[in-house]
Amino acid sequence: MHPQTLSALILLNDLRHAAMDALKQEHKLPSLLLLYSFIDICASLSEETPAKSNRERFESFLRTNTSFNWNSFTPYELWAARSSLLHSYSPLGDHTNKPAGVRPIFYFAWPETREQVDKLLVERGYKNYYLMDMETIKYVAVSGFNTMWHRVDTESQFEKNFRENAVHVLKDMQYMQLEDELTLLAELKSLNASTGDV
Repeated sequence: MHPQTLSALILLNDLRHAAMDALKQEHKLPSLLLLYSFIDICASLSEETPAKSNRERFESFLRTNTSFNWNSFTPYELWAARSSLLHSYSPLGDHTNKPAGVRPIFYFAWPETREQVDKLLVERGYKNYYLMDMETIKYVAVSGFNTMWHRVDTESQFEKNFRENAVHVLKDMQYMQLEDELTLLAELKSLNASTGDV
């Protein structure tokens, strides 16, 4: 595997860990934003042929790279959920408010139970929604990532496409590392000047 490819995969893995850490701290919506962003970025980096839209890229990634059966909800419903959270920080948004819109997706995570959250939603007047265990969206995100990583490991052309798609990420990462190094050098120079060890 090319070192730049590994660097991009490590960055993605860091984002996955950040989502899991947020969930452990019981920050459900921030964790969801990170997981949906994680899926979005994986979809962009693994794109083999240009998609017409971000939605198409997102849905194609999920269908191609996850072993999920899609009986309970569709990739489009996940796209709608992602868009609602990103744009309104709520399960309700443009795709759920249309006359023939998709069901909103609400979530529960330990220590909540499905029954507790379902009861609360019914009491607030919600009728046509899907209630998802956070473990489900974690599974979808991580299985997509794992499949993508496997393809990077085993398909040379896919790995090449992945690396080309990640060029902006890698440039930004290198730039940030350079900034960190320059900051450290400036701090060392300042420290040396203050102690007379110039």
